[in-house]
Amino acid sequence: MSSPDLARLVERLHQNLDRPERDLLAPGSTWNLSQTVQHCAQTVRYSVTGYPVLKPALFRATAGSLAKRVFLRRGAMKHPLGAEIDGAPPLDPALPVPEAAAGLAEAVALFTGHTAEHALHPAYGRCSHDEFARLHALHLAEHLPGLTEG
Repeated sequence: MSSPDLARLVERLHQNLDRPERDLLAPGSTWNLSQTVQHCAQTVRYSVTGYPVLKPALFRATAGSLAKRVFLRRGAMKHPLGAEIDGAPPLDPALPVPEAAAGLAEAVALFTGHTAEHALHPAYGRCSHDEFARLHALHLAEHLPGLTEG
């Protein structure tokens, strides 16, 4: 299965901001659309600037590395949808969705233009730019499956 394209998903988000949240969010989502988009923006940005907290090196080298390989091979991700990024600022439930979407677009632009080595992922450890691009797209598609439909 091929992975969704990160830039295309962000474009689709902007095109679908007028749709009801329930049409975009994954069933069982614990956050509203704005919080979900903020969360996705955080992880994209942190892949360039550094995540606030990392899991232990042994975890990253074993279970985390295995999960990364499985997600990339399957072309799909499965993780707890309400899991915040350890050490990240709280998600603002009142932030207007267009502002959250603009923040995601800015984070993706930062990521896309990044040419140096990326920060360690808190669970997966070292990821190449291509791996991160695919993982970010899978992450966004899991949280917002309505962007991949149609």
